[in-house]
Amino acid sequence: VIVVSAMLWAGPGKVWAVLCRAEPKFIAAAVALAIPMALVKGIRWRVLLNSYDIKSGFADSTSMYATGMLFSAVTPGRVGDLVKIGILIKRGCSIAKAIACNILDRLFDVGAVLLAGYLGMWYFSSQFASQLRIINLSGAVILVLLAIFAVKRHLIKKVFLKLVPDQYHSVARESWSQITAGVGKNKIGQNFLIGLWTVVFWLMQFLAIYLCGLSAGINISFVYLSACAAVAILLSLLPITIAGVGTRD
Repeated sequence: VIVVSAMLWAGPGKVWAVLCRAEPKFIAAAVALAIPMALVKGIRWRVLLNSYDIKSGFADSTSMYATGMLFSAVTPGRVGDLVKIGILIKRGCSIAKAIACNILDRLFDVGAVLLAGYLGMWYFSSQFASQLRIINLSGAVILVLLAIFAVKRHLIKKVFLKLVPDQYHSVARESWSQITAGVGKNKIGQNFLIGLWTVVFWLMQFLAIYLCGLSAGINISFVYLSACAAVAILLSLLPITIAGVGTRD
């Protein structure tokens, strides 16, 4: 509805005219970035799997992640990405480990997008003053919760288990153990690598969006557009529409 309304408000003819005038070289560059982006995701997925002693080659990891990306693109809230859990289970991985890997994979992406959005708003603080106050307050609350998590993990675990139906408690309990193990001190080096590849991926993602903007003649700074894109991508994670259409726009 939002997409259609926006097109009607702008005028379908004008929208089509802009698309016809789009610079092919910028579009081609944006499309070409899809390949290295998929490779980076495959590398990151392999590092994450190896941190759980799940052996996977580069080609295998990339193929598995690409399958998840395909299914996530056609499902609300990108829930199709969970297909990676099914693939891991079929290959002999425990349900708990498979769930933990997928949750941490999603958390790294959400964390990167949140950070990108915050830095963008901070850079343009004069335009996002009221939003920054809310975000700073929310950030403070999150830091307090993280501190509580670090000190009182058993309390967080109890709350987590109460949110899970009784018949899934055993799996949830083991998944929780795997998640906490995944962010443990002995995994700092691997988590750093995962974080580094996450930053590389999102820089390429924002660059692709920027190139699409240039192709349409939108002269907006890369930092500003990245901040807007970060907020839009977060909204697209809401399980409302397929591929985030509407919520993202």
